[in-house]
Amino acid sequence: MLSRIRGFGFSGLGFILAPFVSVRGASFDIRISDFRERRMRNFDYLEPATVAEACALLKQHGGEAKVFAGGSHLTILMKQGLLAPKALVNIKKISELKGISYDAKEGLSIGALVTHREIETSALVKEKFPVLAEAEREVANIRVRNMGTVGGNLASGEPLTDLSQIFIALDGKAKITGPNGQRTIPIEELFLDFYTTSLAEDEILTHVLLPPLPPRSGVEYIRFSSSSVVDKPSAGVAVRLTLESTGEKIQTSRIVLGCVGATPVRARKAEALIAGKTLTPQLAEEAGNLSSQECSPTSDLRGSEHYKRAIVRTLVKRATGKAYERAR
Repeated sequence: MLSRIRGFGFSGLGFILAPFVSVRGASFDIRISDFRERRMRNFDYLEPATVAEACALLKQHGGEAKVFAGGSHLTILMKQGLLAPKALVNIKKISELKGISYDAKEGLSIGALVTHREIETSALVKEKFPVLAEAEREVANIRVRNMGTVGGNLASGEPLTDLSQIFIALDGKAKITGPNGQRTIPIEELFLDFYTTSLAEDEILTHVLLPPLPPRSGVEYIRFSSSSVVDKPSAGVAVRLTLESTGEKIQTSRIVLGCVGATPVRARKAEALIAGKTLTPQLAEEAGNLSSQECSPTSDLRGSEHYKRAIVRTLVKRATGKAYERAR
């Protein structure tokens, strides 16, 4: 289906500009200067019935088309004039991108069109990966959670989010489809820079795959928001620890830091520090100190670089301790 849509005026929303705002003393230096009301350009609205058809349309438009799912991120950028695609490829009606399922061998499969609200309320998610349902309760507000999708959240490359660091801590993978076939990559390799991913212009992220948790594993996610619960986080830390089959030593560790850099980052030095050891309060504190030096936070509306490093230090200490308790 092809329709012609006319753009409409919209006054800019400041919150999407947070990664581009720096703090100088007591005032804010905003590097995007034009906040005048903008009018979206006309664009073609396309509704493919299958993933293959969607990829073909993206290829046909050669980078001038954008995938449209929940629209909670894309429409804001378009209304602010930061994006002006010639076509939107609406994938909402593609049934193969929907649903949550679990296989004892492969783990949890989450379709790209699954909304934040669906993850929050899914009995299957609560049973297999309760950390996801718990985290989703803190994402934005109920309206956004009903609209925003998992695939859109990841494919946008949004740096101020929650799901990406949890997925990385769980060794999650992204299933991607393009005109040349399918490929599967660790979610960690999806993110390249601010709002930039490794997806090609004609590729679509179709599923998130989370392998079953090994026995004696504990997962914890803690986010911190400097203003309100519904605000984007200043920092978010996901920790997964798997203990040895006998004893109290840590066999596998994942410490993932979000919202404190262009992309989520694993604190590999901190992971190596605690691996093979029994966690103590002192060791958890050392892991926090090390993690705070492994990220690259920028000073913005949500806090200074120093402030965010201090938050990371505390969150890693707490999350590591909690994950260790759950693993035991």
